[in-house]
Amino acid sequence: MASLPSIVMLISVLGATGGAVPMCAPGDDTCIIPTGGSKMGTENDKELLVQRTVLVEKKVVSATEAQTKAASCRDYTAQYHEVDEIKTFDATDKKGDRCNSYKGMRNECGKHDDEDFIANEMCCTCGGGSTSTVSRSLAANRASVFLSTSPSCPSDSSPITTLTGCRAALDMVGFTGHNYNGADSEQEWPEGCYMCENVEGCSEGVYFNSFASSKTVAGTRRLCQNNYDLDAVDILFVGDSDIDYWDSSVQFPGSFNVGIGGYTTIDVLKEVDQWVEDLDPTWVVFVCGENDINGERSVTKEAFERFKTIVRKFLNDGSQVIVLGTKPEPGSKELATEYKYYDAEIRKFATALAKEENTPFFQFIDVFPSFTDKAELYNTDKLHMSRLGYTFWNGWVKLAMGEPSCIRWMDGVCVETPVVRSD
Repeated sequence: MASLPSIVMLISVLGATGGAVPMCAPGDDTCIIPTGGSKMGTENDKELLVQRTVLVEKKVVSATEAQTKAASCRDYTAQYHEVDEIKTFDATDKKGDRCNSYKGMRNECGKHDDEDFIANEMCCTCGGGSTSTVSRSLAANRASVFLSTSPSCPSDSSPITTLTGCRAALDMVGFTGHNYNGADSEQEWPEGCYMCENVEGCSEGVYFNSFASSKTVAGTRRLCQNNYDLDAVDILFVGDSDIDYWDSSVQFPGSFNVGIGGYTTIDVLKEVDQWVEDLDPTWVVFVCGENDINGERSVTKEAFERFKTIVRKFLNDGSQVIVLGTKPEPGSKELATEYKYYDAEIRKFATALAKEENTPFFQFIDVFPSFTDKAELYNTDKLHMSRLGYTFWNGWVKLAMGEPSCIRWMDGVCVETPVVRSD
């Protein structure tokens, strides 16, 4: 950006009473030397003054906009910083560096990407992050999904006005499900998907408002989109924190992640009809049930019945479903018996579904016997997975998608296939 002394130099050159010629710094396109020899310079110099002054003004405005955007931008990986104190969820590049390592080194952006780190899409310093308005692979159909820096979306974009779009957008702008405060229909707030941050009468977080209105509220920020086509979604991730904290959009570009930490099968059952109505995914990746289980067999059985209802709804809609089972978590060993019972019921369910004709494929990834309780697979809370744990899940899901006729997987190996399958 041109500095104030450069603007003063412009004026002193063309309006000075003396004839001194100032020195121009190399590359300073706001500094000019008069060509006419007079105190006021030639007409060309005056015209050049106008052009350069306009250039300075544009640079000042551009820099201000950039500073505003930088101040409000969130790195895509910021959600993982907030989850684990030692950052074991946080995406890193090939060198083990995070987005903050690129500050002052923008020329390095994109040179060290790996399978779960895309600097130009994920990092504010590199032009990505929550306020990035460019098309990116993280979004369905390479759309742009971003958080506005003001109460309105820019003129060349539109607000997100569907609940499904709002929920999936959270992941794409670096929020976890914990940032979602729910849906309502209220006349005094903006329509669609918006965020409150230091707004009076509104707790911090993201909301969805179904009330049709053009109202804007000072201090709120809209979640905006370009070419955000719900019909283009091929993979839907649904469930609890294991889904919520899964950096699925990078490994499965264009997928939707609507997971929310703390969700039970009760919560998912309330929402499944919405996902079925709004989306038509080829694949549904579903993880849920651990938060239901409290050690009582009757509770586990009730959770499993809801689980089956949810899965049936997706299958009846034509989606193929992949379920990942419970984990041998170091922090919940007292629940291991019920976890194993729940998984055993899912195994029987998978085998029964495979015998039904004209039912889309259902696959169960048996995590409990495939995992261990080794600390490196888990977050410091000994419940949620580390990025190493998710590395296994990424690979296992991709294997399942490549061989949909397999009923059950263990540690990346298909251990059960249907005896007869007519379709």
